[in-house]
Amino acid sequence: MSPHLSEIMRSSESRYLNSQEQREILEYTESLPHRFKVASLIEQKEEAIVQAAVDQVKRRYSSFERYHPRAWEKAARDMQLTLRYTVQAMVCDDLDFQSDRLLYWLGTIYHSFGFSPQFNRDSYTALRDAVKASVPGDAFALLEAFLEKNIEVLGSMPEPAQVLV
Repeated sequence: MSPHLSEIMRSSESRYLNSQEQREILEYTESLPHRFKVASLIEQKEEAIVQAAVDQVKRRYSSFERYHPRAWEKAARDMQLTLRYTVQAMVCDDLDFQSDRLLYWLGTIYHSFGFSPQFNRDSYTALRDAVKASVPGDAFALLEAFLEKNIEVLGSMPEPAQVLV
């Protein structure tokens, strides 16, 4: 559930919702059919989106596979997982959802493998760009802030002691 809606419900304990609170809850619930439609669209296009992002990163970081066994396979798996959490965050309208559940953990893994913040930024910018190229503008508009959150969090991880990529 949206953190804003959770806050409305928490702050309204032991009283009835006022008209403004009711309107805000209705606005969110009325947006759910569209959010689910966008989620289904991404699910249908997931493989192509992830492959387009990986291909874009491959062109820029061709040496990546020399440092990591099954590098591109694992990159695709990570992007797929991140995309799924991104879509869940969009459905919930919770900008911290994917950070709390995935991104900080994933960032520590990337750090331990010597991934530079720039590599992470470039990788998840490629994912954002692949989504943008694959869905209509109104669908992308719903996802954009959540896709940007991936870039922000993973791109701001500390520089590893030994950068491999």
